[in-house]
This record gives sequence, C-alpha cells and structure tokens, in this order.
Amino acid sequence: MLKLYQAEWCPYCARVRMKMTELGITYINVNVPRGKADRTELIQVSGQSGIPTLVDGDLIIADDDEKIIEHLEKNYAGGK
Repeated sequence: MLKLYQAEWCPYCARVRMKMTELGITYINVNVPRGKADRTELIQVSGQSGIPTLVDGDLIIADDDEKIIEHLEKNYAGGK
C-alpha cells in the first residue's frame, strides 16, 4: 500500500493527490504537522522533513512532486 506524507495546504501535495485520484490509486494519506521539526514519523521513515513524500514499498521519493508523479505514471497508469 502506498503512503503519502502531505499537508492539505501544500500545493505540491495537491498535485500528487490529484494524480493519484486520476489514476485510481488507493493509498494511505498521512497529514504532517506544519512545523518541520514536529514531523517525527516522516523524519524516521525518510530521513528528511519535506513534503510531499511517497513511500512505495522500499522506495521513498522525498520532497519532489515531479518525481512522485513520474513514478506514479510509470508504475500505476493503466490499472497496474
């Protein structure tokens, strides 16, 4: 199951959520605190505090909406 660390107020996160919805991807949505120092779970998982961050199995794409969208299109378009 994919996991997206994000915040509702983040426009880059919104782009990723829209792509996931467009592709019909089921995922776990984790809303992170506004303060980067308070994002302890995200820091433990990825070693950094930037969003959006996608966890897909052993793959972590941190703080890069373009790379996340590219990964989703490559691996999940067409009902994969």
